[in-house]
Amino acid sequence: MKTSEVFVESLKIRDILKIKNDFSANPIDISLSPIPPFCISDNIKIIIIGQDPTVKIKASRERIKCTLNLDKNGSLKNYILNICKQLGLGIENIYATNIFKYFYDTPPARTPQVLNEHLVPNLELLKSELACYPQQLIITLGLPVLQLLVDDKAQVRDYWGYDKKTGKKLREFSYCKASNNKLNRDIFPFPHQPSVSRIKYYSSNLEDYISYMKLTY
Repeated sequence: MKTSEVFVESLKIRDILKIKNDFSANPIDISLSPIPPFCISDNIKIIIIGQDPTVKIKASRERIKCTLNLDKNGSLKNYILNICKQLGLGIENIYATNIFKYFYDTPPARTPQVLNEHLVPNLELLKSELACYPQQLIITLGLPVLQLLVDDKAQVRDYWGYDKKTGKKLREFSYCKASNNKLNRDIFPFPHQPSVSRIKYYSSNLEDYISYMKLTY
């Protein structure tokens, strides 16, 4: 699918859900348009999946024009580009998209029941857009994304071998196989950028996990 086609389909999904399946706990914000995927070339080597574009400060949402803010310099873009650099890739090799491409009234990680109720049509759209890239490496950013694609017991730390109690490596690195997730594609789960900054284990093992990806995929 072209990014313009993804945008049109996400707009349809948003409007249908707003009419038929909206929630007072966290309604869909129709004052802003959905954010289409980020893709600036045909040479796609890596797919990055986020949750949705909603940020806490409502006024800041109007400034969001690109998936994962890849049009702006900042900590998230630096984090993503660092991953790509270690894989020998550049920004031109990225296809970045969200499961939910429209906005909610508040960041919906706080209302997981809303996301779960809205998941099916958005997941089908995600599968359709990624069907164009059947062999590309896929990473997910953050725990909520992983749990939406696997189940609510999934933990990023388990794939990184991280023992939360001791702060040490408990087991070998791993990834989520296609047979174990709703996307039906192999997934390498990554912590979101704030977790890497906050938790030393992630920052100190980031290069090793990327090396594991290169050897595995």
